[in-house]
Amino acid sequence: MNLLPSRFRGLFLSLCALASAGGGAAANVDYFADNGYGNPISSLQHPVGEHYQGVTYVAYQGPHEDPYVAAYVHATGKWIGPVQAGVSAMGKSPDQIDPGELDNHGKPALVVDREGYIHLAFGSHGGDPKYGRNPLGEFFMGTKGKMTHVVSVKPGDLSAWRVVDNIPVNGTYNQWVKLANGDLYLFYRHGGHRSDWVYQKSVDSGRTFAAPVSVLKHKVSATSPTVNDSWYAWFDHGRGDTITASYIYHPCANPKHSAHRQNTYYMQLDTQSGQWSNVQGARLALPVTKESADQLTLIEDTGAVRTTHGTTHADSAGRPHLVFPAGKDVRYYRWDGKAWQKPVAVGAVGERMHDGDFFVDSPTNVRMLLAQTTEAGHEIAWWNTTEGGLTWLKGAVFMTSKERSFNLSAIIRNAHPDAVMLLASRSATEPHLYRQMHLVGAHGALVRSAAEASHLGNRLEQIKSLPPPNKDKAEAKRKKKLGLGDDDL
Repeated sequence: MNLLPSRFRGLFLSLCALASAGGGAAANVDYFADNGYGNPISSLQHPVGEHYQGVTYVAYQGPHEDPYVAAYVHATGKWIGPVQAGVSAMGKSPDQIDPGELDNHGKPALVVDREGYIHLAFGSHGGDPKYGRNPLGEFFMGTKGKMTHVVSVKPGDLSAWRVVDNIPVNGTYNQWVKLANGDLYLFYRHGGHRSDWVYQKSVDSGRTFAAPVSVLKHKVSATSPTVNDSWYAWFDHGRGDTITASYIYHPCANPKHSAHRQNTYYMQLDTQSGQWSNVQGARLALPVTKESADQLTLIEDTGAVRTTHGTTHADSAGRPHLVFPAGKDVRYYRWDGKAWQKPVAVGAVGERMHDGDFFVDSPTNVRMLLAQTTEAGHEIAWWNTTEGGLTWLKGAVFMTSKERSFNLSAIIRNAHPDAVMLLASRSATEPHLYRQMHLVGAHGALVRSAAEASHLGNRLEQIKSLPPPNKDKAEAKRKKKLGLGDDDL
């Protein structure tokens, strides 16, 4: 099935021609596309990109919350795309200017299989109840959408995509993990808040998947009948045949829901045996409950300090390094082989540090890319330690802006030094929800001619005719959600 309308196929062919011809001498900009929509990326849906055989492929949420894919050819320095790779069941028309109208939970995650085909998972916030019963979760707080799996028709080719109907519709926070042998794991929350976190394994490059396996258990809390044990988790390939999992606890209250999350946890999967264990090697029974998590996998009890999901990577000895945003800080944790090192706040004291990701160069040398808000504006900068995280020094600044703020992805899979992270930027003064998309690396942002980076056409002119956001409606939604952000649902 070819999902691309003729206008997108024509765009793809014309961009390929520009790549071959050199594209002309137009002025360059530091973004490759201007049609990121709403919150186009996050570190939770990951990876958003992969470097494969000299090309970096990236995915993000575009118009109508549909998935878009672009590619950067490192040998020639040329861009291809972006092209629309699928249709999100949560997309709305016309273009919205009220952020309360967007769901933003169906952002795409991308992986390239062993044969070079590009896979995306996207399009769901728990799954619309109209698709049937959710056996591993609840339709809580308005779940919607349909988790969708699409694959490029040809290896490495963005011009045509087909839907592969082989996964449940209920996924939220879709995450791909690819092992060295090419096996694919798709992790996600199987519904809304009150749902298990699960994984499905494919040994045939995503043609088929085994049934979902519950990893983290949702249930009524042992401490209160009005609280449900809920989780936010982040999974990635560790060392060898290991998959790492870092997660936080969310006491999901009913009916007075709150955005509080707390505690930090870690466990890992031996994919050869299928056995999960804690960092000391103690075996875990699945699905892990709040009680067993507190007993066997807890790193820190953060109490009243609100934590959010972070990222995890293993060093050459297989020992995990983790970061979790906590309060206004980003805290770094490291297993030293015997115990968890006391967490250290990374960044400038007293300033707001945001989400980010990092590289582990050795057990004691770590480089972290973090977003920071200062009195002067917003910036993306390196923070470095050579002492196993005991102290951190600010390094080179990647990007800085007085007007534009940034959202960060997780690190690109198998990242090329010139393309390690995807960013989305916006200005608070813009009367629309479109974002510029940047791919950054060792030399800053990969540039593109302004003409090639422009993909909105007359959308912004059409938006000007729309009525302004309904303030009363927006305030009602705000009160209903109690200040919850995209990743709170």
